[in-house]
Amino acid sequence: MSSLYYFEPLPGVSLVPWLERVDGTFVEKVRDEVKNPFAHYTEAALADADAAIVPNNFKQLDSDSRAYIQTCVDRAQAAGKPVFLFSCGDLTDKLRFDSRAYVFRLSTYRRVMTRQDIVIPTLTNDLGAKGVSARPYTTKAVVSFCGQAGYKTGKQWLRYYLKVVVYQALGIFSATVRARTIGVYWRRRMLASCRRSKRVDTKFVLRNSFSGAARTIELDPAQARREFIDSIVESDFVLAPKGDGNYSNRFLEALSLGRVPVLLDTEVLLPLQDEIDYSTFVVGVPMSKVGQTAKIIAEWYDAHTDDSWCALQIRAREIYETRLRFDSFFDYFFTSVLPRLPIDARENRR
Repeated sequence: MSSLYYFEPLPGVSLVPWLERVDGTFVEKVRDEVKNPFAHYTEAALADADAAIVPNNFKQLDSDSRAYIQTCVDRAQAAGKPVFLFSCGDLTDKLRFDSRAYVFRLSTYRRVMTRQDIVIPTLTNDLGAKGVSARPYTTKAVVSFCGQAGYKTGKQWLRYYLKVVVYQALGIFSATVRARTIGVYWRRRMLASCRRSKRVDTKFVLRNSFSGAARTIELDPAQARREFIDSIVESDFVLAPKGDGNYSNRFLEALSLGRVPVLLDTEVLLPLQDEIDYSTFVVGVPMSKVGQTAKIIAEWYDAHTDDSWCALQIRAREIYETRLRFDSFFDYFFTSVLPRLPIDARENRR
């Protein structure tokens, strides 16, 4: 069991998501199911701790924030302890912190990643907590997606097309810029590939607004959630491209139910990527081959047998439960990964 020291948070800056009440459609249910991942760690004096935690979630930096962070890092380094910060936002991957500290992030891109950055899983429901039913292997895979793939107004569509044109044009010279294209664009490209194909069956529930927040949802939240879960349970593969940030809640929710996510590689980085062989239970689609999504899924599915397909689903659920569920990730990180990390992030080999 690790002992963690918590610095007093900086006033006026939000705490990390699981330490505060966040308005949203499904947040309260999430907090009932996934407890504080640090709850089983004993708080300690800095001198006796294994690591130091700054509990704020930094989505921007001003002079006060930088001074506060420097003070925390100075104290931790003087005590010979590594210090961990949080920057869990969709568009914070370019935000740079004191290079000595480690930074937990949700969204980042490979070519922007630094030695201090650590990708963490999102805080999602464990949809398979009460049991998972494996799907039988058949002649044709079922591919699902439930979520936003369009807009309600002409103004929203115009804004969408302008963003796509800009990012795709600039993306000719930079793969990282192209990867930043709005998530709905990549969703629509993957959906179109599967719709055209005769090699897969589809189970799509498409919406014109984001259903994960109370201010944008367009139908009864209970119905939306039920349709979302059913779409995963009743399919073999779940399309899981990025959203506004370069990550997907859907990716983890599919794994929690023993289903195979189809991950579009928008220079995405996954939690514990150096330790987990994702290729054994996740279908990866290169960004340059998004139009071949259905073909890649079908070929991946055809390579399996009855036994291997069942084992794969069990493996997906197992990895989620032991390494990628929010609490399990931090349990593993602070007991198994932390001892291997240098005190100063600049010395991390990553």
